[in-house]
Amino acid sequence: MAKNQINIQDQFLNRVRKDRTHVTVELIGGRRVDGMILSFDNFCVLLRGETDQLLYKHAIASIHTNQKIDVFESK
Repeated sequence: MAKNQINIQDQFLNRVRKDRTHVTVELIGGRRVDGMILSFDNFCVLLRGETDQLLYKHAIASIHTNQKIDVFESK
């Protein structure tokens, strides 16, 4: 990836992590997991909910929030 390209995935994950936004992660199998994103890397997302869970990105279908997230806004 060229350095000047925007990585929307990382911007979104970083925004909800920094803002401690509650998210619902929907997995490919249909299961939903609620919590806050503690950390992430190229392969996985660490989610704190009822328990801490390490979710592999290839198993994630979507991530939902209850509020608008502006990934292009800088705080």
